[in-house]
Amino acid sequence: MITISIIGVDPFIVRQISKAMTSKIAALYEVQVDDVNFYAPECLYIHDGVEQNTWNVLVKVNAPSKVKVLEDKAVRVIREYMLDACVNLAIEFYYYSQDNRYEFIDPTHPRFMTEENTVDFFENDEEIEEEFESDENTEEPYLGNIFEDFEKKMKQE
Repeated sequence: MITISIIGVDPFIVRQISKAMTSKIAALYEVQVDDVNFYAPECLYIHDGVEQNTWNVLVKVNAPSKVKVLEDKAVRVIREYMLDACVNLAIEFYYYSQDNRYEFIDPTHPRFMTEENTVDFFENDEEIEEEFESDENTEEPYLGNIFEDFEKKMKQE
């Protein structure tokens, strides 16, 4: 199992990157596409109190020890797909023994959710808008001066 964590890029952009990069990484490491996953946290990558997202990006690759010999090639593949998403890029590799990995896969369900087997509650964005528009319990925000009485008392004193 290869897990690529991308820190400092919007998760929705990582979805696009992963869709393009997965097959290349799987081919490089000679594994099945199902053995390549991405992790995209919604987070801020910060240096000295300043957000670095998309300016500085960190990619962490967790992979079995046996593929360490392919690290240079993996760097080239990852760099190719990441440079359009950031200004500066760092890539770190972490290796583990396959003896230290345990999986518990439920055979009664598909291994992964896909676009084909995922069910959306709403078929399209228009249905979502209709659902929120039809909510009659929505209270309008108060736009008046909430300090009006307080200001009157302050003027009287």
